[in-house]
Amino acid sequence: MGQSKWGVLIIMSAALFIMFIDTTMMNVSISALVRDLDTTVAGVQGAITLYSLVMAAFMITGAKLADIWGTKKVFFRGLVIYTIGTLMAAFAPNLAVLLLGWSILEGIGASMMMPATVTYITKAYTGKDRAFAFGVWGGVGGAAAAFGPIIGGFFTTYITWRLGFFMEAFIAAGIFAYMKILSDYKPEKRIKLDVIGAALVGVGLFLLTLSVLIMDPLSNPPVLLLMVAGLVVLAAFWKYEERRKARGEDVLIDVDIFKSKVFTAANLVSIFFQITLAGIMFTIPVFVQQYLHYNAIQTGFVIVPLSIMMFIFSMSGQKFAKYLTPKQIIQLGIVLTFVGLYLVLRVLKPGVEGSDFAIGLALYGTGFGLIFSQITNLAMMGAKPEQQADASGIFNAQKQFGLSLGTAFIGAVLVLGVIHSITRQIYESGLFEGSKEQIKEAVIQWIIKMQQGELNIPPGYHDAVIKIVRASFIDTMKVAVLFMMGVLVISALLSFFLPKGEKAGES
Repeated sequence: MGQSKWGVLIIMSAALFIMFIDTTMMNVSISALVRDLDTTVAGVQGAITLYSLVMAAFMITGAKLADIWGTKKVFFRGLVIYTIGTLMAAFAPNLAVLLLGWSILEGIGASMMMPATVTYITKAYTGKDRAFAFGVWGGVGGAAAAFGPIIGGFFTTYITWRLGFFMEAFIAAGIFAYMKILSDYKPEKRIKLDVIGAALVGVGLFLLTLSVLIMDPLSNPPVLLLMVAGLVVLAAFWKYEERRKARGEDVLIDVDIFKSKVFTAANLVSIFFQITLAGIMFTIPVFVQQYLHYNAIQTGFVIVPLSIMMFIFSMSGQKFAKYLTPKQIIQLGIVLTFVGLYLVLRVLKPGVEGSDFAIGLALYGTGFGLIFSQITNLAMMGAKPEQQADASGIFNAQKQFGLSLGTAFIGAVLVLGVIHSITRQIYESGLFEGSKEQIKEAVIQWIIKMQQGELNIPPGYHDAVIKIVRASFIDTMKVAVLFMMGVLVISALLSFFLPKGEKAGES
């Protein structure tokens, strides 16, 4: 094997590494981001949500661009955009710059690079070499997700969270330096980009996610209006794509692919499961940093049982195929994740420590790894050969959309639930007469700032308020976990529509 041949694998794996690691690094650094950028926990939640949403909205378009510019040009331009975004995030003085750099530019860049990495590995390798290359590529992505919380926690606690973005920029510079070894795969048939279709799907997904992100019964935002508008726009996208296909014009995606019950079921199982993953990766760090006052590295160690087990079983889950069908492995994974969340729920009581989450999170990670090892292949089985490119783009897009919905929805359940619980208990208590509004406003500001700075309330009320805050976090975290368990039940029901498949070795 020549140096340039394995060089393709190294470059594509390095690109995947930087795309996978930054969200997991930032999830454990929420308190530091709130402090350094003078923002709120809701602001950081919005940044994490927007990053996944941008990737979801542009992923299919990013894949189509290879049929217009060629794979190398798409990868190069995506890397340029991603690197600019990374440097902006590293130097961000406020949340607005972080949103532009990390959430938007990095999201767009990643949506262009991700499909290109798959194309390069598919084109550069065949047979056993391709299987090995995809194994390494996936393993690097899994390792980034697994060790991101520890790396991010270390940087944030002992140096600065900004170092994570500088590290990504350094790796990107190395990729630029060796890009000359990459071939340029020109499209056999050039297509025209379906700009209107891309805009419709982007706007539709944005409106749906925004409707969840701004949920707040106290201020009565137009949640239902935005949700309906998002669904209407996506319905318009569907009809528009059908008409373009009927006229023989290039389409963003072939919507006929959703006529496959297998493909649709696999995507729905996955999207609901991604909601729970994003939910737990956001709510656990917020909980341990607010309730237990953990720093970033301590938070990383709380998350690491989930990450490590997810990595191990996503890589080794195929070994279970000797004994179980793919459908059975997925259903076993759902059961394990449900039990894992149940164990998390059981330890949520006064006196809980970060180590108490270990078994539950490890079981959740094990289940997720098993599902991840099977679900992609099952989804692709539901698509015709000529639909494989669209199927891959849709599957990757729905995963990112699920992550954005999970961060927005489950995050809102926790953050808004805590605020509403505190407000209710303050007004129902007979301890704060004449000072209820002042105390409520002070406590809410303290909470959304991740309990940084002094709690500015009248003397004599501190212990009573802290007791209310701690009880509110326990109670609301339980509600968030119950919501995630409910989402898993939906995923389990949908899994019965998956094909049984065969055990390894069966014909």
